[in-house]
Amino acid sequence: MTDKNCWDYYGTKTLQVCPYMPGTPVYKDGMLPFLYTKAREEGKIEDTFCGDNLGMDAFVDFFVKRKTLQVLAEIEDDKTIKPVGFAWLDNPRGVDGQRAAMCGFCFFNDASKRDSARNLARLGLAYWMIAMKVDVIHGVQLESNIAARNFAEHVGFKEVAVVPKYHYSASAGELVGARVMVIEKNDFVPGFDKWIESQKVVATEV
Repeated sequence: MTDKNCWDYYGTKTLQVCPYMPGTPVYKDGMLPFLYTKAREEGKIEDTFCGDNLGMDAFVDFFVKRKTLQVLAEIEDDKTIKPVGFAWLDNPRGVDGQRAAMCGFCFFNDASKRDSARNLARLGLAYWMIAMKVDVIHGVQLESNIAARNFAEHVGFKEVAVVPKYHYSASAGELVGARVMVIEKNDFVPGFDKWIESQKVVATEV
């Protein structure tokens, strides 16, 4: 079994969570502009960033500063890594054993109609909880984004609140409600461990 502190652990024969950092195959020129352009073309920027209609420069700056981006990828038959989404953590707080953070996910249309999205979300959550030692993860969505709520519930999040007039929607030009979701390590990891063993995890050759 691959070391759980190594990012290679968080993948299967066909899927891989790749942190955007030196030493990984996704850390290369053009990756951040590619992710932005893909999300923009598919109309996902505003939903992903809770009403903010980020431009390219703001998107790149956002992830360069945070250094917690993961590229979510499918592994093709020839071992090519095909990005089909991205995820990140933000606003971490607490200490080991009592650490919480916010998260975000975006999946491109390539993955959204297959099991790839749900399984990559599971792998991403495990990476945050085990390798990055986050115990509680909160997700904040636009209240109107019912697809995001349903997806989050499928991978184990629970809805805990709706906050009226919390986000500013650039397209609507007004304040809109936010939905708060939460998932805890103690609830998620036991089921993930059983699932990942069934996938016969192997390190991806790159």
